[in-house]
Amino acid sequence: MLFTMERSMNCVLLPNFFFEEELQSTTVRGSKASRRLAAELAPIMGLLEQSSSVAERTSPGDRKPPDRPSPRRIVVVSETTRPTDVPTVLQDIDFLTIKELAEHIRRESQSAAERATAWRATPWGCSEAAVDVFRTAGLSGAWPRIDAVRLINSRRFQSLFDESIEVAGTGSMNTFGKLCSSMTEVTAAIRDACRYSPHGWVIKADLSHASRNRILGTSAACNNDQLTWLATRFSSGELVYVEPWVKRISECGLQFMIPSSDSGSSEVEFIGAVEMLTDSAGHYQGSVVVNPEGSDANEPLFWRAAIAHGRKIALKAAAAGYRGPLGIDCMLFQSPTDDHRWLRMCHDINGRLTMGRIALSLRKWLKAGESGLWIHSTAEFTQQNQNRIDEVSCSGVRIIPTSPGRIGGQAMKIQTALFASADPERLSTIRTLAIQSGFGKKVQEPIT
Repeated sequence: MLFTMERSMNCVLLPNFFFEEELQSTTVRGSKASRRLAAELAPIMGLLEQSSSVAERTSPGDRKPPDRPSPRRIVVVSETTRPTDVPTVLQDIDFLTIKELAEHIRRESQSAAERATAWRATPWGCSEAAVDVFRTAGLSGAWPRIDAVRLINSRRFQSLFDESIEVAGTGSMNTFGKLCSSMTEVTAAIRDACRYSPHGWVIKADLSHASRNRILGTSAACNNDQLTWLATRFSSGELVYVEPWVKRISECGLQFMIPSSDSGSSEVEFIGAVEMLTDSAGHYQGSVVVNPEGSDANEPLFWRAAIAHGRKIALKAAAAGYRGPLGIDCMLFQSPTDDHRWLRMCHDINGRLTMGRIALSLRKWLKAGESGLWIHSTAEFTQQNQNRIDEVSCSGVRIIPTSPGRIGGQAMKIQTALFASADPERLSTIRTLAIQSGFGKKVQEPIT
């Protein structure tokens, strides 16, 4: 079964962060900066829990780093991006190249039957390219249909569920954006978006996630570069999705798991909800990590409607043939017409793992009564604010590094760490510091 990570099995994790491009069969893997970012984030995929509900089963008392388990967890890396100076939370992870992995599997498992029962292959997202990597290493799996993976990751699918409701009222919108197949339709959709919101609009490609493959604007007409971007997509038969840009108050990632047909279960599992930290452009910069003890009680009521909506989406995805992890992003925003709060129940559907899914796994590092902030920051942010970070760490905030010190022999440009405390005011100070300092503003093409 693809994606399931059982304690009794070795697990191979493939951080193919350019998953959407792989679905389009493109050879382009982003800019040099984004490829470097992907390499620096790859090791943290090893933080992923081996079981979706392990955090709920763990006693919420003081948790210590677990002893190295007998099953291996392996993150696939290249020879030039091997991590060193690995923090405690990643020290039970092996970082191997495909060649090294294949050699190890051949030594450990003599037959295909042995490999099938001893190894689980888990990509960031399932694509033909990811399957080829695993096959090269000698691994097979019950992969989901790639056409189903493409469908549920598309704006065509997401647009069917893009509903919004007024939080403290009776208002509702059956659709937030507009799916367009021509310049004429885009022009009309932009006009409607500008009429609704003075903040402008965003146009997203059919396969566009993590703030990639999109254009932003504030005027009622596209500029030449934007027209070229649109023409390229329409000439290849693609659709685009036009949305009004609104003032976001909060965003949340809902994590589901759709079991495969051979798992013995037909139930869609809701794993948890994780509030996201984002910048003014909607780029992901981290997550709020809530202790599993009392997490239901701390869950805001307005997210519950989105969770119910998300479960319906997960069932539709399963009916379309998709299996594996499903992340659905929802957003609380301020109406530009009356300042009322609205809940957009589905602005992204990710048929893959997400950073929010990894953030849920960090709960095991929280002590009783603690909550946390998992922050993705530039090295510049850390250096410029080291004194203030040291101050809060000496006054009731624990800092747990979750990134290696070096990748491929080079110092990290992006660093991640879990800030944990039982004092909400201390965490609020960290959050404010991060937002005011623009902690991730130099991170291009973020990955969520």
